[in-house]
Amino acid sequence: MADQKSFEQQKSNLTEREVALRFVPFLKDFYKNRYQSDPGTIQVTLANMSVEGWVADGKVTFRKPDGSAFICTYEATSVDKSEEVKYQRNNRHLTWDCAAAGALLAAVSYLWCYKMRLLWLIHLKGAGNVGFLFGVFMMGFLGCYLALQHWRKYRYIFAIQQFEQYFADEQWVALAEDVFPAPNDPYYLELRNQCIYHGIGLAIVPFEGHVRKIYDPSRLGIYGKDKKIAHWVTRSSFYLNVQEQAASMASRTTNQVPNALVVLWNKLFRPIQYLFFNPIVQRVRATREATHTRRMNGQVFQQWMVLAAMVVITPLFWKIIHFKAEGVADLDRLQHWKGGQNPEDEQGFIIDGAAIPYDGKPPGVPKQYPVASNNEEQPIGEISAASSPSVLKKTTPPKKNPVQGTTPIDPCEQLKKTGWIIQESSLSTKVMAQDRLKILKKSGVNSQFAPRTCLANSSEAGYLVWLGPVFSTESAARQSAETYTKKLVGAKLLKDKLFVRRLK
Repeated sequence: MADQKSFEQQKSNLTEREVALRFVPFLKDFYKNRYQSDPGTIQVTLANMSVEGWVADGKVTFRKPDGSAFICTYEATSVDKSEEVKYQRNNRHLTWDCAAAGALLAAVSYLWCYKMRLLWLIHLKGAGNVGFLFGVFMMGFLGCYLALQHWRKYRYIFAIQQFEQYFADEQWVALAEDVFPAPNDPYYLELRNQCIYHGIGLAIVPFEGHVRKIYDPSRLGIYGKDKKIAHWVTRSSFYLNVQEQAASMASRTTNQVPNALVVLWNKLFRPIQYLFFNPIVQRVRATREATHTRRMNGQVFQQWMVLAAMVVITPLFWKIIHFKAEGVADLDRLQHWKGGQNPEDEQGFIIDGAAIPYDGKPPGVPKQYPVASNNEEQPIGEISAASSPSVLKKTTPPKKNPVQGTTPIDPCEQLKKTGWIIQESSLSTKVMAQDRLKILKKSGVNSQFAPRTCLANSSEAGYLVWLGPVFSTESAARQSAETYTKKLVGAKLLKDKLFVRRLK
């Protein structure tokens, strides 16, 4: 009883050829109503193959009312050929995308470390750099793989991909009723979505009754116009052309006796080819034919990305592993210095010969610009003449005694005299006045400053900076002002016109 039921089920299953034949009347009626085609111009051929290698289970051609030719191809699928319309993951496409992401991440990370952490890369040596690059690459590769492995982009359907290889005015997928067990089957839903996206018609061929149309092919004219035109031939004529070409080639060949080298090569290589290479090639071809993955080509853009990443990484890697030891000697010190430490605190800094002995408080050589510690000024160290030239002692510089017969001149007292001064500027703070005085004296200009309160009957805040001494006559002051003006202009220090001011 079970055998009879199984036999009846096998008998009821439509074959691929039966699906192709039963779909033809539907197409004739569909295009008669759609394009008002002349039934006499309709031609139907089955088992079509192009000279480029594309296969179409059925092809319908006719003339439209405007006289132009119309070509429709369709893929007929039965239960035993269901792999053609069931999606599988395009592992080759996914692998190249992940490899491109990993290579890009490795190149960017390596370039950043070369700019910011060069010393760390040098200390890793060659093996460490290889491990670092491989680790970063695998992070990008695996992260991309885990994130994208279920993405719809990598769902590959052989029938759809074959339609994408050549141009036809309209294309159909005709399914036997028993290919998918239910309308909510995930493989059927994916096939339906891809047919809608690519503008391909979809129909169901039942065991009995009329063909059920699911979706019409696209009429927008935006699909397939950039595809190649296929040159269709029947399978019988295709095999006939192949036989004719083989016979023609055989007729042009001559039976020449191979020389000794060819004989030796054949004796060595043919056993390896027959026993090792041929079984592997046949196995791969059989697997590819069985799983319908013939259109899973490599991605050129991703391959170029991997190559570009290698071009960036290779010269940096070569430069790092060939970095000389003497070039790394002071790299640590410079990096610490950039971090804020003062290199003058280090023992033996900028000393050409032997290091100067030190007592540990503080180490290093005398600083050109001492830093205050505990709110006290650090005295400038001097080398004692009585000690050894290599021994450094900190001593307080002696105070110079003023020359006998002279007393220091108080600038404030000068402003209380009677006469004229050449006022250079009026500043609000003492620090600004001192800085201006240093700049003027550095350029050789005799100048002084004092508080404005030193002026008679003045209570204004701020400081005056003037040039030269106090003049007894106004004419002498103005003449000197012209001389100072020329000097300040030459030194590019003149901020404003000099003012001859009368005291008292």
